[in-house]
Amino acid sequence: MEKPRIRALRQARLYGYLIDRTDRLYYPGGSHPVCSVQTAQEMVRAGWLVRRPDGRYEITPAGLRVLELEHPAA
Repeated sequence: MEKPRIRALRQARLYGYLIDRTDRLYYPGGSHPVCSVQTAQEMVRAGWLVRRPDGRYEITPAGLRVLELEHPAA
């Protein structure tokens, strides 16, 4: 099973941001949670995501590097 942090970062990269609803993060228009708000806050502290004033969570350059390290280009 894919790690929740990596899955959340991939979804944030794909959709541009994640949305906080009912203590879970979802991709825009999604009905299945990507991760918990607690996990997202840990990623914000690590510098992988940034929380915008409108409640969106966006991936940072550090988060993109984590994804590159997880699956380096061939």
